[in-house]
Amino acid sequence: MNLKRYFYTILIMPLFTFLVCCTLEKSKKSLNFDDNQNSNYYLSQADNSSSSAKINWQLLAIRALIKENKFSQANTLLSNLPQNLDAEQQKEKLLSEGDIAVKKRKSFDLTQLIIETLTDSQLYRYYTIKLGLDINVKDIDAQAHDYIQLEKYVSETEKKQLLNNTWNFFRKLDSDKIGKVLVDENDNTLKGWVDLAYAYQEARKAPIPQDDTPETIDEKSENEKRLLKQSVNNWGIQYSDHPAKEIISILIGEQTLSVDANAKKIALLLPLNGSSRIFGETIRQGYMDGIKFFPQEPQQNVILLDTTSAPMDALIQQAQEQNVELIVGPLLKDEVIKLKELAPAIPVLTLNKVDNTSATTNKMCYFALSPENEAKDAADHIYSQHKIKPLLLVPQTDLGKRVAQSFAEQWSQLSANSSQAYVQYFGNTKTLRANMNRNVGISLAGNPILIDETSSGEIASTEYDAIYVYSSYEELTLIKPMLDMGANKTIGNSPAVTLYSSSKSHVANASNDFNYDMNKTEYADIPMIINQTDKVNTKIPSNIQKDYSLMRLYAMGIDAWRLTNRFNQLNFHQINFLDGMTGKLSTTDQCDVTRALSWQQYIYGEAKSDSKNE
Repeated sequence: MNLKRYFYTILIMPLFTFLVCCTLEKSKKSLNFDDNQNSNYYLSQADNSSSSAKINWQLLAIRALIKENKFSQANTLLSNLPQNLDAEQQKEKLLSEGDIAVKKRKSFDLTQLIIETLTDSQLYRYYTIKLGLDINVKDIDAQAHDYIQLEKYVSETEKKQLLNNTWNFFRKLDSDKIGKVLVDENDNTLKGWVDLAYAYQEARKAPIPQDDTPETIDEKSENEKRLLKQSVNNWGIQYSDHPAKEIISILIGEQTLSVDANAKKIALLLPLNGSSRIFGETIRQGYMDGIKFFPQEPQQNVILLDTTSAPMDALIQQAQEQNVELIVGPLLKDEVIKLKELAPAIPVLTLNKVDNTSATTNKMCYFALSPENEAKDAADHIYSQHKIKPLLLVPQTDLGKRVAQSFAEQWSQLSANSSQAYVQYFGNTKTLRANMNRNVGISLAGNPILIDETSSGEIASTEYDAIYVYSSYEELTLIKPMLDMGANKTIGNSPAVTLYSSSKSHVANASNDFNYDMNKTEYADIPMIINQTDKVNTKIPSNIQKDYSLMRLYAMGIDAWRLTNRFNQLNFHQINFLDGMTGKLSTTDQCDVTRALSWQQYIYGEAKSDSKNE
């Protein structure tokens, strides 16, 4: 009997060992993350597994959910994991918790992970998390060192993208910030990046021409390219084995990033249903029609995504799955804020403006038809006419206050604080009409606009030489006669005081009486409206021609299409680098696109171009 039991033991033990090893091997393999699989795949694998293998599949599902920006599901899975995880599972759990913390801009204790126990792929994730944490606290020195560490562990397939990201970080540093990077004398890689950043900044210090003719702009651009190429080539002699050598052609402009290639794949994010449908649809028409106006420019492969159809994280995931190279949009401000929080790896050209003081890991540029931008352009125009004391009339709303503040900030820079802008707020149309019926005019008085603060002090009556009105057409039809009533004379008809208005009050169906009453008033609008020709009008849909507010959005779509073809240039400070349909477009180092509008003057109902644009 004992002999029989011994015989069975000898027979069964190898089979048992074989099965255990297979199970362990399967468990080990399930920790290998496949970027081509989504969270549903891993969750289904977890449902069909048990014990340690099930936990491994759940950990991979969590990682996929984080990649898809489904943080709530990921957190739920994390909280339901058992306490008795093995060492590898515990590391995976902590790395996922760190990923979520970075995505949600929360703190995370990295000391929970012991660097010596991490594999190369885990070290890459570790330093990616550390980089995100250091970006959140704006630690320039730590970020620089993080990029160097990432280079040690990056896979070959992601290496070029990491080099591009590293260069984008160093390129944006000014001299003061570069000086904050502490370099060990033996760290040639970091020293090379720092010296390259200095070389780039020096090349950008070329004198800027005083006038802004196309010839001088081209001359400055070519001079800057020549100096940059020379500086980078000199740097390359000293750092012949530096990792950045792989992207030298991009640095000196001989090769552009992938987002600038012909027929690039674009995701256009717009609201195509709901209350904002008309805005999104009009911009879409302009974007798609761009090629009709500028057939010499590259074609684009456009994927249209409706922002009313799914949450922003799902739309980004969809764009990533379709290998999109650039996102254009979204349009609504709260969606832009959400997209910025999500920080997708894909570069973005938004169609609205938000605060961009906080850093993002990707390239995000801003193009908007903002009233604040128009107010700055008005300050430029009014100052160029040698006016010294402007009065603003704006609505008593948050928007009106932002317009006044934006005008005042620009005026302060132009006048070097030698003169000040003033503001008077008005009520809604109902209030204006009631005051007019009581023969209550608008006096030429206002509060000084204090920079970075709200207006304060007593209302000052003074001799203003310029009045800028930001209002609707209906409001302006009441404000102009009330100004005449308050001053007991016709305002704007003499050189002593000039009346200016915004594009908001310029409509296609203005009455003859309005045009006559606004004699000698100067107003701003986009070139597509100001410079209408039969050749251009035949390309614009007839329903859009009849509505200036839609035509501005249509023109914005065309300009967004053209900016997409020049996306790699948008980080550079350039004045009037593109004659757009919405204005002369300039760029800042913060990747903002600003506009200079066209100005005209009513002469008894006939619009006459201002000399500024001739």
